[in-house]
Amino acid sequence: MKLKLLSLYLILIFITCLVAGCVDEQAKNEDDAKRVPATVDEAEFAQIMAEANSAYIKALVSTSQKNTSASEASINLLVERLTYVSETYGQAPPEMYANDKNWTSEIKRAVLIAAYSQEMLASGDIEAAHNTLEPMRDLFFSLHERNGVIHMGDLLTVFHTSMEEAITFANANDTWMVASYIPTLEEEWQDVKDADRPASVDEEYDLTLAQVDSAIGVLNSSVTTGNSAEIKTNAENLRLAFARVFAKYGVVIS
Repeated sequence: MKLKLLSLYLILIFITCLVAGCVDEQAKNEDDAKRVPATVDEAEFAQIMAEANSAYIKALVSTSQKNTSASEASINLLVERLTYVSETYGQAPPEMYANDKNWTSEIKRAVLIAAYSQEMLASGDIEAAHNTLEPMRDLFFSLHERNGVIHMGDLLTVFHTSMEEAITFANANDTWMVASYIPTLEEEWQDVKDADRPASVDEEYDLTLAQVDSAIGVLNSSVTTGNSAEIKTNAENLRLAFARVFAKYGVVIS
């Protein structure tokens, strides 16, 4: 009798362990299912990012021009689009960012940048709103560089950095330093011209880019004269020529 009870007890233990094992296996399968990457709508992602980029370009231009109403509309749209990307694709990136360990945190940081710019504008400080947006260029440049997707817009970002440094020296009446930047500006602008053309290219593309070439040449000529007032004016004209290219063809967010 005791032997039969012992056998029954052992059978019950075996069944209990078996069931527990099945439950554990089921839980494991459910966890694995949760870890399977969601299907990413690549077309939607590209469209939303294009809209975010357009809003970003308009926000930079309108804040620099001190156009409050246009700035508000573009920054609001930028926040909306980037927030959607973060919430929808933050944990399920598209193929181009699938292996980027920092994608989730970077897109959240982009949202924070846009949101803070929005706050600055609401407080009445449109210059701060503009300056707050600037780091987003570098954020997406680094993201693109890490993932091997450098394009013409990224090369504009590289040139922009050098150009702003040269302009700073021009405003400080440091003619020698401005002159030292000319070869870099020429080389980096050549990289822009050699890059694959953006989707927004039109019949004015070559002419618009050539205006930057001309502006660099004029700045170089003024450096040789040593006329600081002329250098400042020509440095600012270079900025304006660049801004026209950036406004029409720049792609920062993608």
